[in-house]
Amino acid sequence: MSRLPASPALSAFPALCRAAALLACAAALPAAQAGPSLGQALARHQQLLERDADPQGGFAETLPTPPDGLLLAGGNKLQRLPQLIASPIGNGGSGLRLLHTFGESRDGAVVRLGVLGSTGARREWTLEGTEAAIPLGPGQAYASVQRRHWGPGWSGSLILDAAAPAVPAVGWRKTSNDPFETRWLSWLGPWNADVFFGGLQGHRQPAHPYLVGMRLQIQPLSWLQLGASRTLQWGGKGRDQSLRSLWNGLLGQDNQGGTANEPGNQLAGFDARWHWNFAGGHQVAVYGQTTGEDEADYLPGKNMKLVGAEWALQRGSRSLRLFAERANTVAGLPGVAYRHHIYLQGYTQDGTVLGHPGGGDVKLTSVGALLSQGSVSAEMVMYRGNALSSVQRLVPGSVSGVNATLAWSPRNDQAVGVSLWSGRDGAGRDSAGQLWWQTTWR
Repeated sequence: MSRLPASPALSAFPALCRAAALLACAAALPAAQAGPSLGQALARHQQLLERDADPQGGFAETLPTPPDGLLLAGGNKLQRLPQLIASPIGNGGSGLRLLHTFGESRDGAVVRLGVLGSTGARREWTLEGTEAAIPLGPGQAYASVQRRHWGPGWSGSLILDAAAPAVPAVGWRKTSNDPFETRWLSWLGPWNADVFFGGLQGHRQPAHPYLVGMRLQIQPLSWLQLGASRTLQWGGKGRDQSLRSLWNGLLGQDNQGGTANEPGNQLAGFDARWHWNFAGGHQVAVYGQTTGEDEADYLPGKNMKLVGAEWALQRGSRSLRLFAERANTVAGLPGVAYRHHIYLQGYTQDGTVLGHPGGGDVKLTSVGALLSQGSVSAEMVMYRGNALSSVQRLVPGSVSGVNATLAWSPRNDQAVGVSLWSGRDGAGRDSAGQLWWQTTWR
């Protein structure tokens, strides 16, 4: 668990030195992070409209797989501020995304190739979107290079967010919403699960660590969904990578007073979403998520928190969703969130925090709107908050900005769009824009 002390206050320096330090910090920050893209948010929005209205319930995918096709984009990227609406090619810039499914059977087997090239990413070419899966029990065993978004939030997840580059992994996931058949567990209602073992990139101390992830969702009542998530950074060059070490980590036997003998770095937490349907097709939901950087009596401690509310309405081919969210990524004490005394690059993948797009030690309020009307779709998110002096990836001070994206589909298999991001933190304004075109064939 994280035990790094808070960073010294810059106020101890003269004003001129403090300004120089802020500018140097801004130059050294990693690329901006992003939440779900417009396409992924729209797909989840449509699934929620259907499943929240279904008396049997069921879960919507928090990060649906993009359709097969080719997407080309041109533009620049934000240098510091988070993108709460993602570029369709990840972290912005110019590039392309190709996705093609070579085979998909009725029993759930699939072979899919993905290629992502972007000037906005640390690794300009990756196999993001690639997947091979075969049916196993009530789900699939898989090997993939895919992003994950674990939690009910629209602007961020505290434990695994769409902001982070895809983690190559093998695992198992449940692919249906069917409840348990045994009467001892059937009361849990529809349930979902994902368990994976993946490799992290961009780490030097120690190099090549692994990431283990586990998530379970249940719906004991038609209007209530509960989730539990846990991740473990483990191993790495020069570390104990025995099965015993992994087993100790999975059992939670790694809270050893900050020593180098701990098997890994763990985060764990819970989330919940309550939703109600009203006359006229109105849907309302409230949700929350908490994720701990430490453990106390086998429960998460030093918690980060996220709460939100949303309202949705559908009229024929038109639909609208409004949401408001508050995230606090101070994990009990400043200087703790997403950091660790063994994994000196922190809880990251290729230099990008695996958790909330704002990084550690940020308090952020965001409000957003998601619109779908025939061939036109759009999303806007405005945010305001504060970055502490111990902030992980922004420049300390007030933080505010707006993200907006607009797409037009003249045909079912064609779309063009424009995305704009602008805001400011303690180092001043940071802005970017992008134009993109997409053709799909599945």
